[in-house]
Amino acid sequence: MDIQRGDLSQSAAIAQLIYASEPTLLSFLFGGVTQTQDYLQQACSEAHGQFSANYHWVALEHANAVEGICANWLSVMPAEFQLGTISSLREFLSPEQIIHLLAYKESVDACFVAPQSHQVCLGHVSVFSGSKHKGIASALIAHTVEYTKESAKREIVLDVEATNVGAIKCYLKAGFTELKHNKFEPTQQTFIRMALRV
Repeated sequence: MDIQRGDLSQSAAIAQLIYASEPTLLSFLFGGVTQTQDYLQQACSEAHGQFSANYHWVALEHANAVEGICANWLSVMPAEFQLGTISSLREFLSPEQIIHLLAYKESVDACFVAPQSHQVCLGHVSVFSGSKHKGIASALIAHTVEYTKESAKREIVLDVEATNVGAIKCYLKAGFTELKHNKFEPTQQTFIRMALRV
């Protein structure tokens, strides 16, 4: 298995996996299933931004097909990342979608606390259903551990929905510990903040 930085030619597969990583929350934030999938397809094909293929790691196996993804975020991301995120929201979302998103920004920020200067945040961990139970998620976590060390950071943090038992088991097996539970009231979902010292 090869893990490498994603690129725009892989954006269709990466967008599918981003959506699969948390469909309930994403659909709520971006105004429904179809609207969210359309937005992710467009944002993923942009050069910069939170959903850009370029800011994801991809696990490749047979014939260089994307099998799984993750993203690693730092407390300070490049200016291009921030500007790309804002640009994609303005370009691809309707005014109504943007108003809805802004209305819940404070709740999102409170539930999903940004990483601190010594941390890397692991997000968008997702594996295609036909590729599960092959160790792909574990390989992506191991890659994030190495990335964290190379970035001179000391801890990895992530947020996982409390009902996602398989993912929680995977994280616990990798050495993560539970820190706290945060409830996102609009969708009635509970997310567990987990951490791993490296």
